[in-house]
Amino acid sequence: MSTHERHPSVVAVIGSPRPAGNTVALAGAALDELAERGARCSRVMLGELSIAPCRAHDACGEFAACPLGDAAAGALASAFAADGLILASPVYYENVSAQMKAFMDRSVFQFSHGVWLSAKVVGLLAVTAETGLDDALDAMARYVALSSDREIPVVRFGGHADAAGDAASDEALLAGARAMAGEMAERLGLSRV
Repeated sequence: MSTHERHPSVVAVIGSPRPAGNTVALAGAALDELAERGARCSRVMLGELSIAPCRAHDACGEFAACPLGDAAAGALASAFAADGLILASPVYYENVSAQMKAFMDRSVFQFSHGVWLSAKVVGLLAVTAETGLDDALDAMARYVALSSDREIPVVRFGGHADAAGDAASDEALLAGARAMAGEMAERLGLSRV
């Protein structure tokens, strides 16, 4: 068994503009759980990257590289190559954040070139102060389906946190994120070390 098979890669694409927000705390708990089980974990912090909105180039499929030339290509390459993928977003206006939406929209380049997610499992994580939790999770689930040439198992977790930073001390939310990661770990063949 190769090192890659024993230590699958997991990438968390985090769509929060807050580097210490609720979404980051829950994604961190999920990544910690996966790392404890032997996964090689990394984060793509969309709020720290410059990713422009898609310009809907009619000839997208004919370009060798996206002409926008921003950080989207690197973020997408990481996400599409991962053995396990976490998509994490705060809920803004009943849906995913603008950062996550730009990332999702820019995946049209992959779609136009027949590049599909490699993930064996995807975890979807969303945090809201009020409403829109299911809408955001459903939007990310649709994204996974559109970005795949096969059915990928999806594990979902969402919760409520009233103020920025609340999730970091909410044991129920942290436990839910870890449980989601545990389900992902099982799909990746990882057991607790």
